[in-house]
Amino acid sequence: AVYSVIALLFMVFICRIMYGWALSSVVALGANIICNKIPGLVPRQRAICQSRPDAIIIIGEGTQLGINECQYQFRYGRWNCSALGERTVFGQELRVGSKEAAFTYAVTAAGVAHAVTAACSQGNLSHCGCDREKQGYHDQEEGWKWGGCSADVKYGVEFSRRFVDAREIKKNARRLMNLHNNEAGRKLQRPLMKSCPL
Repeated sequence: AVYSVIALLFMVFICRIMYGWALSSVVALGANIICNKIPGLVPRQRAICQSRPDAIIIIGEGTQLGINECQYQFRYGRWNCSALGERTVFGQELRVGSKEAAFTYAVTAAGVAHAVTAACSQGNLSHCGCDREKQGYHDQEEGWKWGGCSADVKYGVEFSRRFVDAREIKKNARRLMNLHNNEAGRKLQRPLMKSCPL
């Protein structure tokens, strides 16, 4: 359980390195090489990484977004998320089923869902795009037509579910708690994505 968030944090580091390269260079180098260098990924996460190397950059951005939000929300508290990424202190916080661990899991899952949704609607991620159910709106009374790209929130949430939740493989109470917290974060994020601009 501790390693799932640590692995995501490590991906932030890897993604910052990868940002210096063009994505074509990353693909040319080979997704297998890059994905095998990220410690802590379970086989399902590694498979997603290898099939979607462009998504790893976005997942890293989403994780960083979650960390930033965590630090903002707890900025005046005794625990303010500042130790996220430091194995010694961070590991202690997440080993215990604490409210801090619950928030960390929730905000990380939400951050990944948000980043994937935003990347899709901006055209920065392959194999996804705008929400097909909302292709535009025409108000005949007002005489205006809206035809932008609606965020495909369902895709972002499902992608977060497939990647972030894949880490929870043990069949125990902690797994259920982590999955619940991940889902809680995604549920809170969903209405914000529908009503707020990306």
